[in-house]
This record gives sequence, structure tokens and C-alpha cells, in this order.
Amino acid sequence: MDAKPLNSTLRETSRRRVLTAGALGVASLVLPVAAGRVVGAAGPMFVYVGSYTKNPPGGGSNNPVGLSVFRFDPATGALSPVQQVQSANPSFAALDPSRRFLYVINEIDDYEGQKSGSAEAYAIDPDTGMIKLLNRQSLHSPIPAHLAVDPTGHQLVVANYIGGDFVVLPIEADGRLGPVSGEVKDTGSGPNEKRQEAPHPHSVVFDPAGRFIAAADLGIDKVQIFRFADGSLARVSEAPVAPGAGPRHIVFDLGGKRLYVVNELNATVTGLSYDPGTGQIGKELQTVSTEPAGYDGPHSTAEIAVHPSGKFLYASNRGHNSIVGYRIDPATGSLSVIGFAAQGVNFPRNFAIDPSGKWLYVANQKGDTIVQFEINPETGELKPTGQVTPSITPVAIAFRTAG
Repeated sequence: MDAKPLNSTLRETSRRRVLTAGALGVASLVLPVAAGRVVGAAGPMFVYVGSYTKNPPGGGSNNPVGLSVFRFDPATGALSPVQQVQSANPSFAALDPSRRFLYVINEIDDYEGQKSGSAEAYAIDPDTGMIKLLNRQSLHSPIPAHLAVDPTGHQLVVANYIGGDFVVLPIEADGRLGPVSGEVKDTGSGPNEKRQEAPHPHSVVFDPAGRFIAAADLGIDKVQIFRFADGSLARVSEAPVAPGAGPRHIVFDLGGKRLYVVNELNATVTGLSYDPGTGQIGKELQTVSTEPAGYDGPHSTAEIAVHPSGKFLYASNRGHNSIVGYRIDPATGSLSVIGFAAQGVNFPRNFAIDPSGKWLYVANQKGDTIVQFEINPETGELKPTGQVTPSITPVAIAFRTAG
């Protein structure tokens, strides 16, 4: 592809910059290009990117730093580096509702001598976007996969991939994390002997009303709904997907009456009806492929997201190396393929849509870049803009909106 030489050059430039920081042993590197406040009534906007620092699953470089902060230009969508902070395998990140704190999971299995992963809390400077570590807590189980902050900002929920459980950590008034206050374990297995030998919780997400939590377990082919009960989680409902599908990530439609799960192992998206009043999962609406007709390569999906307009849904393919777009039928919730964006895409473990809905950013785990696409507001089609941001092994993107 034409973008390959450009990506290669940018990757090497980024690698030299970050490796220099790592060699100096700094815990926090402030980059000189963007520490000031963004001019404009809306105030500054920032993007937080997590990267694997050791043994990236699926391949890729080791990032010697971990967390990167970028300033976001709402006029062009450009990302300018602000800060780099050392963190161990920060594989997913989320902000609290007040946007004062950033929470990160460390995808590790050796926290302070325990066979456990960990979670970190950071305070955010609203003017510069820079972050400062508040504290770190054990998750009681190894290799966390995903996290979500509850809409009140009082609880953090984490899915532990290897531990087979979901855990809750209280969030203190100053943003610090308390120790695990509750957990619920899954049981069972699936037909894929390599990936489904045991439960593997892979994601947690709150429904739009903030009353219930949806969770996907790749190992047992189930989507589940939980609610908080005395600081822990209680199961409300569950629904199976096809045996061997491997549900990975979940997203709700804007109305909160349907949910969509991207299935990693068979490269599909399954739509399910949902009752936001009771938390009950209803009937399966549809299952569609994430890959183009005739594709016969490896299957591996990763991320799923609904456009802020509610009209489109996107999912990432790490086998086909593309972002697939769908139109959402407002009456039925059914999906129809818009097309596939592949230019500059290389093992897209994560992607994110900016708050305005103008652009979609792909984190290329194996490409060492973040690639920008323009979203057509009428059709949902993705058009490469040519804007490529160097970033070693990016695997998580979180936007902090202005205000």
C-alpha cells in the first residue's frame, strides 16, 4: 500500500523518541510541543493512549513507556504529543464522569509478588491534560482485559481475562481506588480448545441509563447483565451466542434497547434486544459477518462502537486488517454493510470515534501508528485523511472532552 513507507518512517521516528525516554529512566516525560492551553471557548481536549510495554499478545513492539497523552485539535483532528508516563501494559483506559480522573488496567500477572493484575488511578490537569499517578490496586486475578467507570463515578468494574471473574473497586472522593470490594466468577468452557478452555471475561460496559452492566465472556460464549448489589455484582440475565463465537466487546444503541457484541473467534457481530427497565436480554436480532465476501484468512475481531449519531456501527478486524462499517436500521436495529476501510490499518486492536463524530482513529498495534479516518455523516463511509500519528504499539484510546 502507498501508506506503508510513510508508516515505516514514522514508526522509526517514534521509536527513537520513546526509546530515548526509556533509556533515561524517567517516570514522566513532558514533551515540548504541546503543554499549553488550547485557545478557544470550548477549552482543551486531550487523548490518552495505552500501549503494551511487554510481550504484546498477538505481536508488536514493546513500548518502553506505556501511557501517552496527546492534545487534540478539534479543527483538524491532529494529535500533538504532551506527555509520556511509565505504566506496565496499560491495555485499556477510561475516564470518570467528571473527567478529572483517568483509570487504567495493567494487563500483567505479577503485581507485587501476587499472581494478579492491577488498576491505576491518575489525576488529570484540565489545562495541560497531563496526568499524575494517585495510586494502584491489585485486582486479585491476573491479566485484566477491560474496565468501566460507573456513571456516578463511585465504582470501577474490571473484567479479568485469566481469572475468570469480574471485580469491583470503590473510587474515593479524591479519585483514588480502594481495594476490591466484590467479585463474581464465571464457570464453564467452550468448544475452542485453545481459547475457550475456561471462562475469559473480556469486557464490561454500562447501559445508557447507567442502571445495569453488560459483560462479554469469550470463554463461555455468553453475554451477561449485572447490577450493583452492596458493592458487588449480581447477575440479572444472560444470553448465549453461537458456540465458538467468542464474544469480546459490547456496545448499546443510543436508545438502550439493543446491544451488539463483536465475536472475536468467528468474526461476527450479534445484535440482541434489551429491556433497559429490567436488564433482561431478549431475542437475537441478527448475526452478520465482519469480513468481506470471499475472505478466507484468519479471523480475529477486537473493538466495536456506535457513532454518536446512532446511525452507524463499526468493528475492527485484526485478521482482515480493516474497520467494517454498518448502517443501523432505526426501526429494527438490523445492520447492513457500508464498506471496509483498510488503508494503513495493521492489527487494529482498538479504535475510537472523536466526540464530535467527525473522525475515527485506529490504533495499529503492529503498525506503531494511530491512523485517522473521516466519517461521512450521511453514509457512514470512512475516508483516510492521510493523517498518521506515530505511537509504539497503541492498543487503547480514550478521549477527554473539553469543559
